[in-house]
Amino acid sequence: MRISIATGLLLFASLPAAAHDPDDHDREIHQASELVPWCRQEAEARFVARGEKTYQWSASYSDRGNTLSVEGRLRVEGRDVKVQCRIARGAREHYASIEISDPKG
Repeated sequence: MRISIATGLLLFASLPAAAHDPDDHDREIHQASELVPWCRQEAEARFVARGEKTYQWSASYSDRGNTLSVEGRLRVEGRDVKVQCRIARGAREHYASIEISDPKG
């Protein structure tokens, strides 16, 4: 079966706009509570990538002016790891920062 270039372009143009938007999955963060899941997922992903198991997560969040913050704690292989995340209010989540203080190093 052959599809001409014109037909292919027509099919591509008929896709929903979200399919073209690379930022569709990268949402804006407007409240500190919205940063909590991102912070947890980022922290857990870093340890899972190293082959370490993560357990309990606890966090508190706050905002000061336009800065949204999360102070978290993650249990990793029997040790407590501090996690801090920050972002400017209204910024896309890929602009968030994460700092991990791991006693293991």
